[in-house]
Amino acid sequence: MGKRILKFVRERAKDEFNNTMAYVFLGEADFLSSYGSKPMSITWQLKDPIPNYLWKASAKMAVG
Repeated sequence: MGKRILKFVRERAKDEFNNTMAYVFLGEADFLSSYGSKPMSITWQLKDPIPNYLWKASAKMAVG
């Protein structure tokens, strides 16, 4: 559809001082699939790898 999807994430909602954490830009992503509704789940494929310092946290979220 000619859209560019840009992914941003936060490691956590709040830091140790209860301040809202900044977002980290992960890069462009391509749509792979979706299913369900309320909530809808979408699978994206990043064009570039996740930065190393975010890898451990993201792997933990993927497992549950």
